[in-house]
Amino acid sequence: MERFKKKFKDIWLKAAVLGSLWGSIEIIFGSFFHNIKVPLAGTMLAIIGISILAAFGQSWKDKGIFWRAALISAVIKSISPSAILIGPMTGIFLEGLLFELSVRIFGRNLIGYIFGGILALYSVVFHKIITLLIIYGFDLVRITENFYLFITKQINLEGISFVSAFFLLSLFYVLLGVIASLLGIYIGRKAKNNDLKHSREKKINLTRVNDLINPENHKSSTLLLFLHLIFIIGILALTNLLSVEIAIGLSLIYSALTILKYKRALRYFKRPGFWIQILIFVFISAVFYNGFNHKEYFTEDGLYAGLKMGVRAIMVVIGFSAISSELRNPFIKAFLYKKGFRQFYTALGPAFSVLPYLMKHSAHPKKILKHPIQSLVKNITEAEFILEEFKKQKNNLEVIVIKGKKQGGKTTYVKKLINLLNEQGVKVSGFLAEGSFKNNIRNEFSIKNILTGESHKLCSIVENKFQQKIGKFYFNENGLEFGKSILKPLNTVNTDFVIIDEIGHLELKGKAWSESIELLSEYEKPIMIWVIREHLVYDILRRFGVTGALIIDIETDDIYKSTEEIKLLL
Repeated sequence: MERFKKKFKDIWLKAAVLGSLWGSIEIIFGSFFHNIKVPLAGTMLAIIGISILAAFGQSWKDKGIFWRAALISAVIKSISPSAILIGPMTGIFLEGLLFELSVRIFGRNLIGYIFGGILALYSVVFHKIITLLIIYGFDLVRITENFYLFITKQINLEGISFVSAFFLLSLFYVLLGVIASLLGIYIGRKAKNNDLKHSREKKINLTRVNDLINPENHKSSTLLLFLHLIFIIGILALTNLLSVEIAIGLSLIYSALTILKYKRALRYFKRPGFWIQILIFVFISAVFYNGFNHKEYFTEDGLYAGLKMGVRAIMVVIGFSAISSELRNPFIKAFLYKKGFRQFYTALGPAFSVLPYLMKHSAHPKKILKHPIQSLVKNITEAEFILEEFKKQKNNLEVIVIKGKKQGGKTTYVKKLINLLNEQGVKVSGFLAEGSFKNNIRNEFSIKNILTGESHKLCSIVENKFQQKIGKFYFNENGLEFGKSILKPLNTVNTDFVIIDEIGHLELKGKAWSESIELLSEYEKPIMIWVIREHLVYDILRRFGVTGALIIDIETDDIYKSTEEIKLLL
């Protein structure tokens, strides 16, 4: 038997508040700037983000809050249609990490915040350079330098070297970083002195969320994740060793196969800006790869280099889109959840729950652009109320888990457990999911009320166009309602334990028994006993924010010892 015990730290609740506000602004302002074609949109978003970090730093002094908030904000940004793995998400996390590093080194004072702002904002330049190098390769440096020399020659600024121009650009970002930090400090102090009683205008509604870490109906594969990494690295390495034709061929084959598997990657091809950027780089490469030549405007080497860069860009963007899908793998999530990321995954629940409210009331672009100080002060002040709501919603949920393989005898084990508990005067409610076979194939499940013995059909493999199909089974709505009625608190109030057989993929998506579980989790009694397939245990625990669990393995744990351990929880 395994004892699962984790305490949820308040710093993650604060990070959820800060991260959700930052993420909502990133989503709305990102779309707003994109629609009106604002130049340096990433820089403007970074200035707002740094101001928010510095502002929150005036009230919340917890060590590590900035990188945690950045991590949550980056995941929230992932639901934005424009987000890809190597794009805004990594940029947001880098900003928060560097800001955190600065205040750790220099302290929570003016110097710490100013250097934090400088590092965070300058990371926009660094991040953009690294991203472009990953996408287009190191030929981009040679082409950019030649293109710069040509431009400076045309406008008679040959005295300013490429390095000097980059230094001037850096100074510009340093200045913006200082301004962003000072603005945030001012906003934070103003919000701190605000009268909290008169700042709350609307009720803060938290929306019940499903498993937003894996919203797609895509079956992830750990093998595919590693294969994508190997293929991308291998093809990029071979690009420099093989001929242009072979490199382009390999890239196109990989891209085509990936698109067939991941329809999500197709969305990048629908963006004119994606193709325009590639065409511009191909054109500049053809003209400036070997330096500008009046006699021969387009060089063969430059054209080949440009085509190689373009195909490389297509492959990298598609490849990382596929990797981002595979990172949603429930096995990876469960592993990370067990190995120390439980706090992070649990904090995502409240962060996503407040997101609809923030996007509707707090992050309107026109409002913030028209009254930036006033709007951000109001948002920072309201964060205290959001934190209060999060604390109200936070439950110390402890459950018992019966785990085993698919068709491994979980329900049989639970039946024996119920009999042993009943013999010792322990009252058990809930239901069992009893399966039946036809021609050695599991063909249907029924829900059986443990207290009354009443049974209703839950699902069947027999086709029924009037019923919802999930997997190979067609679900009976009456059976689902029967199960939900059994789990109503009114029907379990006089019992010690309530059994739910079983919890799986449907509950991760907010379906089947998820609403009943959330309702029962608000009560200390009865204690819930969950029947779960072994590979989903930690994903389910994460989904419902479980802080403590007794996990029983039907293959290794003796039924009599399990009964005694369960009784000790009463």
